[in-house]
Amino acid sequence: MTNNARPDGTSATPDPAGPGSTTAAGVLGLLALRPWGTYDLTAQARRSLRFVLPRAESVLYAEPKRLVAKGFAAVREELTGRRRRRVYEITPAGREALRSWLGTPPAEPSLDIEPLLRVLFADQGSLDDLRASLDALDDWAAARIAEGAEICRGYLADEAPFPERLHINGLVADYYADLYTLTRAWVARARAEVDTWPGTAGVGLTPGTRAMVERVAALPLP
Repeated sequence: MTNNARPDGTSATPDPAGPGSTTAAGVLGLLALRPWGTYDLTAQARRSLRFVLPRAESVLYAEPKRLVAKGFAAVREELTGRRRRRVYEITPAGREALRSWLGTPPAEPSLDIEPLLRVLFADQGSLDDLRASLDALDDWAAARIAEGAEICRGYLADEAPFPERLHINGLVADYYADLYTLTRAWVARARAEVDTWPGTAGVGLTPGTRAMVERVAALPLP
């Protein structure tokens, strides 16, 4: 059996509003697939959500409790051997909140890429600092490509946990493959350009960066 009680035993009244945050929406999306124990939910988030919604594990652990408090999820306790674990599942109010959120206009993507921030202010540091930032960006993209490829090989080997959703997962995997591949290609161009610089400050528009600026300026309007 399930219940909508808060940890203190009081009743949680369903909130008629949407999930309230993209983190809540992401966790609700996972709960819409099946009930999850906290550990399994976090593990699935590491496998899938982190590509589109990177969050600290502490945030993911706390979110189901907030969803229960809003009436969007229910929790029950199960015995696994001698250990008790909490299992969360979506409520009808949670499904409605998720459907409502899916019907709203999405927010613009927010890119938080620290290596590129360091590139932006590279003239305050050394060439070695700049190259280290490019290496970090390349390593990140290469690791994500490897992880995505491993997941997709599992899909093709009939090891997908939700095979009925592969049409959706395939779309997302294709997007991120292009994004990470593009990132690595850009890093290669940036490295080649930086290798021609005498330093990071006061270099101005070089033939290489002029070609980059001209390419962007010539892009067709959407």
